Amino acid sequence: MMISSSARRLFSGTGVAVGDRRQTMWRCEVVQEGRRLIADFYDQGLFVIDEDHGTAQGYLIEPEAMHPDTIEWFFHIILTELLRRRGLYTIHATALEKDGRGILIPGNSGHGKTTAFMSLLRSGYRYLSDDHPLFRDSGTHVEMLPFPSKIDVTENTISYFPELRNAPDGVLCPSLRKRFFYAEDLYQTSVGDCCEPAMILFPHVIDAPHSYLEPLSRSRALEALLPQSLVVYDPEVARREFQTLVKLVQQVDCYRLHFGQDILELPRLVTPLLKKRR
Repeated sequence: MMISSSARRLFSGTGVAVGDRRQTMWRCEVVQEGRRLIADFYDQGLFVIDEDHGTAQGYLIEPEAMHPDTIEWFFHIILTELLRRRGLYTIHATALEKDGRGILIPGNSGHGKTTAFMSLLRSGYRYLSDDHPLFRDSGTHVEMLPFPSKIDVTENTISYFPELRNAPDGVLCPSLRKRFFYAEDLYQTSVGDCCEPAMILFPHVIDAPHSYLEPLSRSRALEALLPQSLVVYDPEVARREFQTLVKLVQQVDCYRLHFGQDILELPRLVTPLLKKRR
């Protein structure tokens, strides 16, 4: 494919993941050419997003040689670009729903995000997303939508939950850095409904027997939330996404979760606060 010399480079980078013998290295360059966004993965493939038509076309080269997680990552990039142009945004977070109210748990790997998610899921909360929930501005408020997929867990997280430690053969599957499973294989739960977010928890692990919640100002919450949003290439889309994030933070209660050793007791800490939001 020929790219015009007037095209503007928006991103260039490489990445590597540790996995099996399948290809896990990627290299990507994103350029803007008029109303088209071109994601060039060099010897692995290329995708073109047509902003006017809201479509994407492309190809992968020897996908059978790629690790499935690498392919999933490629398609996730393209899908999120299409969705955000239709007012649907995503952030790096886990999300659950209970009785029509949503909980968002953003954070980097190693901060207890998935472990907190698992503790609530096993207590009856419904699953929205393990990694990338969707949200949009509905006019009167921001609403959160499910984006269900596999749930990735580390060996450390597995050790906290007996149903994971004793899972039947075939339930926990190998992935690049972690293992994964599907919620319906272990829990009597279902995918949650579109809901109004009521709470954001920002977890970090502490060396203490008991967890506790610290109220967080909305300005600090927004500051902590912004790094969890994905790179935005279009300034107008970035403006709308930022406004939606601001509105989201304004409508929820925000807490720093100091996550101690009483991992299975987290619902007793969170659920009473969620019920007060009725």
